[in-house]
Amino acid sequence: MTDPEKNAYILIRRKLASSRADIARMLGVSRPTASSIVQSLIDANLIAECGKGKSNGGANPIALAVRKNHVFTVGIDLGYTDCMSAVLLDAAGSIIAEKEVTFSSSELYDLAEKASSTVAEFYKIHPISGTAVALPGIVDEKSMTVLKSINQNYYGDTIKKLLEKNLDMPVTVGNRSRMAAFSEAFGGAGDKENDFAIISLGKSIGAAFWSGGNIFNGSSCAAGEIRNMRLKNGETFENNLAPEAIGNMTTDEIAALCADGLVQLADIMDLELLILSGRFADFGYPFARKLENIMSCQHPVRVRSARFGRFSAARGAAFKLGEMII
Repeated sequence: MTDPEKNAYILIRRKLASSRADIARMLGVSRPTASSIVQSLIDANLIAECGKGKSNGGANPIALAVRKNHVFTVGIDLGYTDCMSAVLLDAAGSIIAEKEVTFSSSELYDLAEKASSTVAEFYKIHPISGTAVALPGIVDEKSMTVLKSINQNYYGDTIKKLLEKNLDMPVTVGNRSRMAAFSEAFGGAGDKENDFAIISLGKSIGAAFWSGGNIFNGSSCAAGEIRNMRLKNGETFENNLAPEAIGNMTTDEIAALCADGLVQLADIMDLELLILSGRFADFGYPFARKLENIMSCQHPVRVRSARFGRFSAARGAAFKLGEMII
């Protein structure tokens, strides 16, 4: 596949382009060249024509969409205290199956066994091209090396090598907050938004910043590490929102704790949209509204719950892997 073909495929898959005219405009190529690129993708059974699209004044364009059945990927989120979240994704980014299974994050054998069993179940539904893992920690995505994590067992390329051996397929590794942001940017709560921050709560708390259509990584892949932010009570964000700390709290009390830290974040980053992912999904849609109402920022900030809830990071990891495989 040529670079223009791959770029066109990604635009169509992300629903940023839906016609030959869109491809020509977004890739900066002529209409005949765009038509040639699209025809190559059709011939390769990667995309298909699917009726008429919306007209901008002329004739209705022929709409384009990704064929769903040419590649399937699995995403696994290891960010919760004792629960592994996994999804099976088709080429268009739709979740075909999802599963949560308890596991011990301190026992690599148990992790590998539960991951292998989950992937095997999904394989019965569709053949799988690869597995992607989202985990808490600073990850160098070029080398897929975990530079730092609250779980020492995840350091280096341990998880990647272990799962590749057990699953006998390619495995990628990424930061769970960034994978959740990637997920919500395409088909989720951040769809068609240029800028937002996603706040993900698991065993710890993390953030990712979506800016101008891309993840902001920072100079050392560490952007979004908010767990050590100090709140008004002197404790860190991580300590305040640890599972054992909020176990008996009401959602009003949890919202008050979150608001303190998130106001700081929104003001520093000049944010207009915050998306809540991970364990925040357990609190439901009203929690996002409540948080939005009590945050006193320099300007109004919208707060949304992640569309894919507890499976957001797993979906994002699988969705990104689908583009890497192509």
